[in-house]
Amino acid sequence: MTVSSGPRPVRDRLTPRPDPSRVTHCAGSRTRARLWVAAAVVALALFAPVASAHAQEVLGYGEDATAAPAGAIRLRLSNDWHRDRRIGTGSDTTYDIDEQYRASTIGLELGVLKRFTVGVSVPWVTTKALAFVSSPHTHIVVKDTVRTTVTENVLDTLVESSRNGWGNIEAFGKIVWLGEPGQQGRLGPRDGVHVRSAVVGGVLFGTGILSNAGDPFNIGTSDRARALIAESATDLTVGKHFFGSLVARYEKPMSDNVLVGVHAGSNPFANDLVTFVAQRKLGAKYQIEFTPRYQLGRFFALGAQYRYRHGAGDAYTGQGTATDTLGNTITANASSLDAGTAISEHRAGFGVVYSAVDASTRTR
Repeated sequence: MTVSSGPRPVRDRLTPRPDPSRVTHCAGSRTRARLWVAAAVVALALFAPVASAHAQEVLGYGEDATAAPAGAIRLRLSNDWHRDRRIGTGSDTTYDIDEQYRASTIGLELGVLKRFTVGVSVPWVTTKALAFVSSPHTHIVVKDTVRTTVTENVLDTLVESSRNGWGNIEAFGKIVWLGEPGQQGRLGPRDGVHVRSAVVGGVLFGTGILSNAGDPFNIGTSDRARALIAESATDLTVGKHFFGSLVARYEKPMSDNVLVGVHAGSNPFANDLVTFVAQRKLGAKYQIEFTPRYQLGRFFALGAQYRYRHGAGDAYTGQGTATDTLGNTITANASSLDAGTAISEHRAGFGVVYSAVDASTRTR
């Protein structure tokens, strides 16, 4: 079993604790001894000749095309946190929303055959929105005995909304179709340029909780969209130190019917919300990421990453009607939800990975 706390599994095997009956030092001596051992390990990893290490001994930061050995289980633990701010107006009302999204994901991969791996990714999601809502109010200001009537925005309401639940669960299969997939081939001494490539097919099950159609500030734990996934990952090793990956991912959501809420006017706080079931067709998404890595000794690897993600606009169709307090009929069109749904995103990141798994297999 291997454990990782990064975006993808790194080879970090769980090892048993040493037998306490073999420890003869007092507590203070044990602590000092452990500190010296830790310092020695870091010093050896950083200053040992890097020529003794190979580019993929530590798989490193980000996605790659390697497969788990047959019968092996890889466990991935990751945490992704986002925070953003939205400011908008509707008629005479202004809102300022602080949104937070956290996904704690458990990923499992099982090596079935030499070149075939299956896996599942299960996120637990927490969302929170804190909204400051204000509208114009007329009040009197007294300054130097002069009374002045002023109309200005003041803080009216503080609205907090939160959700906890599953995100979109993903299941996939991975086939290494080019290059040597096995761990021994990956660790063997090799010079020159080598290529490995894998394809991944999977599905998103559309689990999770949708946003509340009647709450403009509520954030769901997922969009509950079922989607097909296709992915390609290619690794390139150059010499004994350099290891890079190019990964492309494509998601094709399936059409479905969802409950939506549409305001007939422009004020999201007005009492003119119409809720009805509309047909939803989410836009296809694709993502490309490039991750170069450099091996430092047998235990450490450095990595950097650039990622571009794009999603086409969504399309909603359908109409709903409701009756206001005066008996008038209100009609709302779901197509108004299409605005602003296309996305483009650039990300840059870096990571340092430590792993003793491959060195441990050689009793080092």
